[in-house]
This record gives sequence, C-alpha cells and structure tokens, in this order.
Amino acid sequence: MLFGRGKKIQEKEGKTVLILDIESGSVGSALARLGPDGSLKLLGEFRKHMPIRPHRGAESLAAETRELLQEAMVRMSELAARLRNGGNPSMGVVSNISTFMSPPWGKPNLANGTPDFVPHMQEVLLQEASPYFDAPAQFFTHAGAAAQGMRALTPYEDKYLLCLVTHEITELVLVHNGVVAGHATIPHGMNLPLRTLKTHGGLSDAEARSALHLRHPEGPLGSSSEHYAKEFKSAAKELFDAYAPDRVWVVSPAGEYFARALSHRHLSELFPQGGVVRALRPAQIHKHLGSPGGQDLFLVLDALYLRYTQ
Repeated sequence: MLFGRGKKIQEKEGKTVLILDIESGSVGSALARLGPDGSLKLLGEFRKHMPIRPHRGAESLAAETRELLQEAMVRMSELAARLRNGGNPSMGVVSNISTFMSPPWGKPNLANGTPDFVPHMQEVLLQEASPYFDAPAQFFTHAGAAAQGMRALTPYEDKYLLCLVTHEITELVLVHNGVVAGHATIPHGMNLPLRTLKTHGGLSDAEARSALHLRHPEGPLGSSSEHYAKEFKSAAKELFDAYAPDRVWVVSPAGEYFARALSHRHLSELFPQGGVVRALRPAQIHKHLGSPGGQDLFLVLDALYLRYTQ
C-alpha cells in the first residue's frame, strides 16, 4: 500500500519525513515531524544491526544491508499507519524519504564539490521503498549532515574534528564554520573491539555490545584501543596540519570507549598546545527535540540537519 495522500494539508501543519541512516553494519530509520515553526519531533525510531562476523566482504555487506532496509520499511510503514489512525492523519503521511549514507555507500568528495554515492545502493533503496511509500527520495552523506547538525550543539565552536564511528569504518570529518573542510576514513570501527570481546570473552553479540559500554580499554581491549589510536593518528595528521583543531567530538553508540581510546599517548603530538576529546551523549541533544526518545545519535543528527536546511 502506498502512503502519499493528504500532502497539501500536511505541508500547512508541518511535514513527516522518513529518515534512513545506512552505514557499514546497521540501518537506522525514523519518522521525523518538521513543524512550520521550526519544531522537530521524532515520532519513532528503529535500528537493526548486522551480526558481528569475523570478516565481511563487500557482497555480503550489500546483501545484509538490503535485508535490513526491508525490515526498516516494514517497521516505518506500520508506524505511519498507526499515526494515520490515531486522530491526526497527516502525521502518518510521509512527504519525502531522506537517506543518509556513510562509507562505503556515500562520502563527501571535496575535490568535486559533490557527494559520492554507490549507485547500486541508491537503486536498492528506491526498490525497497516503492511498495510502502509514495514519496520522492533525497540522498545525503552522513558526514555532511553531521557537520550541519552539530551546529545546534556547538554554536560557538568554529573548528573541530568529528569522529563518526560506525561498525566497520570511522569517518574523520574536519568541520570549519559548519561545513566539511576535510575528510578521511579509517577501516576500523565498533566491530574492532566487539570482535575482540567475542573472541576473548566468548560473549554473544548483545553481551559484547553491552560490555563495550562498561569496560575500559585494558587487557585484550587495550590492544584494540592502541591499534585504533595509531590508525586515527595516521589518518588525522594531514587534517590537523591543515586546520589544527583542538577539539574532537566522538559520535558513536560506544562513544565513551572510543573517546578513551583517543586519549592514548600516541596522540599527544597531534595536540601540541593541548586538546579535548569528548563523546557526544544523548542528553546533550534531547533539548533540541520536542519529543522523548532520541537515543540514536546518528538519527538525531540527521533530523537536526533536515530541521535547519529544509
């Protein structure tokens, strides 16, 4: 069933946007309500993770991403139906689909001034959305959206590094006056310590995710943390040479772990005048939402981007 009616009425009262956040190990989705007065509400959010495997090739990553997209469409279409039947039909009418892609699916191309997307994944998204939503689709890089979304949280910071840690890849985004001024990637993310916890502790996926929030980078995790810090230093050096930021914001479900990893002694030479590494926490962004929830940092930054640009 296609959900595309009542759009003229909806635009006067605000609009409901389907947000999809596609990264290297999960797919997040949400319905966001953007009011004509600039208000923002998340009407519901959902994220599904891929199983943590020892290795994952490009083909299996694409296939598993498609499966997660299918589930996200079903969940969000069910939520839209409940909203339409709940006394305010326009709340459940999706006006557009805003898709935010992280590497390997999408990244900024500063040389060309336009983002790079994997056409195959764009086609997959359109195919999976068409049975459920009669709405146009837009594509954005998560790096660019996060840089804009952070402006609401850091209005007085004109230069800093965003460290966006997804499952298989970390994006380093140099932000200058709210725009992406530099970009690099690290081929490691949350799955680096998660695989270590599963291998050395015999934990399930859920247990490993929970433990990562509680444990300090010591023992087996210490080796993972040191390796991550070295990779970060190598990738960030050129970005730091260009703008020399003194603050790093870590955005990840395991932000505290990675913030501690980046306080490693190997990084001191990146901050000759001293620096600060902080993990973004849900409590820091809740005041920007007119609704409870908002535990998924990536989805909230996506919504904030839409709030300030559309």
